[in-house]
Amino acid sequence: MPAMQVIAVANPSSSTHRVAVARSLSVGILLLAAGAALAWLSLGTQVVTGFIPYGRPTPLQIAGGVVVWGFAIVVPAAFLIMGVVRVASVVEALAGQRPRKVTPHLASALGPDHVAATDLVLPGGRRLHELVLGPFGIVVLGAVPPPSFSRHVGSRWEIRDERGQWVAIEDPIQRAGRDAERVRGWLTTEDRDFLVKVFAAIVTEDDRVERSPACAVLRPAELGAWLAALPAQRGLTPARREQLVERIRSIAAG
Repeated sequence: MPAMQVIAVANPSSSTHRVAVARSLSVGILLLAAGAALAWLSLGTQVVTGFIPYGRPTPLQIAGGVVVWGFAIVVPAAFLIMGVVRVASVVEALAGQRPRKVTPHLASALGPDHVAATDLVLPGGRRLHELVLGPFGIVVLGAVPPPSFSRHVGSRWEIRDERGQWVAIEDPIQRAGRDAERVRGWLTTEDRDFLVKVFAAIVTEDDRVERSPACAVLRPAELGAWLAALPAQRGLTPARREQLVERIRSIAAG
């Protein structure tokens, strides 16, 4: 049986995000370089050994030697540790902020009467994570950041950025519901005689995420059965379906 078609749109990072990542990486590399240079100056040259007191040193000479050797040991190590932490934070943040797509894995299960799209940008600039068009209408699938890179209390969500700091983000459940409303509004701008049913869902293994009246929460293994259980929308004829596919293709093409 032919598989479901997936329309994948390129999702380039914004210039602001690229600059932030490059800045964080540059800072981490500079810290590593500074730590290595200080360690070499301290241990590989005669700079520090010149402060070693000989004979019967005075208390002032002893104190000066302790300060210099403490500087030679602590400061390079601190620079190296901060550099490693900064670079590791960038790598982890980039990996954690890349939401996983679930519809490509459903392509063979749903069949040709479904069409999926990823990273569509609606008129106005709102980017959708994923959506699925089928006999039921349209399902907008939101994204949840991995638990290891996010935290939330109530409706407040935060994600760890490339600098290792926690920054506030939009509640994924609320975002998915708003995305569904935007899709509904986008579709009615050209066809007011037929209203397509638009659903919202979040697919995640995170047990902390709770469903809302406007958004379902599913595990990846449940998505296929949930889509198949949605009732077919009466009036969504093959001709109207093709019109919807063309509209999706038009915004996917930019």
